[in-house]
Amino acid sequence: MGMASGSRTNPYGRPLRELFEGSMPYGRLRTMGEMGALGVTTLRGSVTRPFSWVHDAVEQISFAIRRCLLPLAVSHSVYLIGFGILLFGKEILTVLGVGDRLPGGIWLIWAREIATWITGMVFAGVVGAAITADLGARKVREELDALAVLGVERVRALVVPRVVATTIAMPVLAMLSLLIVQVVNFALAPPIIGFSHGVFLDNFAAGVYPTDLWFTMLVKNLILGFFVGVVACYKGLSAPGGAEGVGRAVNQTVIITFFGIWLFNSFFNLGYFTLVPDVAIPRG
Repeated sequence: MGMASGSRTNPYGRPLRELFEGSMPYGRLRTMGEMGALGVTTLRGSVTRPFSWVHDAVEQISFAIRRCLLPLAVSHSVYLIGFGILLFGKEILTVLGVGDRLPGGIWLIWAREIATWITGMVFAGVVGAAITADLGARKVREELDALAVLGVERVRALVVPRVVATTIAMPVLAMLSLLIVQVVNFALAPPIIGFSHGVFLDNFAAGVYPTDLWFTMLVKNLILGFFVGVVACYKGLSAPGGAEGVGRAVNQTVIITFFGIWLFNSFFNLGYFTLVPDVAIPRG
């Protein structure tokens, strides 16, 4: 009769607090909170001395760009030729009699949407998975415990350089993919659609908004790169023991980052059009 409220039980005899803490929603919320805490700790570590992580960050940036550049070039080029030039340009714009508007239209589509999500998918699948697998393998080999015994701060030594690298590499790769798309479009669209390269350059120049480069290409991809790095590092550091646990962690990293990239991309563009309404009106 005198049972304390904190130890109340449900009809199955388990304490309510234990039942809540063992539920899936609580586990998801706890994971999100721990990822947020890791992100804050990483930000703090990246701006405080010593900056011993700079060399490792440069190596990670080089690794990310080298591994992603070829898949990005192939995926963007194939998607541009199939969707942008043949379907959107030749089958839609040409039928409407405005085929020469393709250069500006491709810029808007790629700068605001496609450059981010194709680059994000490739980046998360290649770099994010590699970071999770690397840190998870270190945990399996008990290297993380060895660092703790030696007094090495694992966030500063392992997480900060990787998150800084993903934060920088993601917008760099997005910019490179946008450049590749414009070069391929300039080479193929005029002869296929039927207009001159001079018309291409005029319509392209009329359709470019500088804010697209600053907001949708730089700021958005910086945030997404940071997000991919934090999720990948968290999943790698928290991977359960064994090769199976590392494989599950890699799979979870890819799923979480894919969903997060799509969701954030949509809401960011909505906010962008709200704050800068002029960009919603195509020029040219």
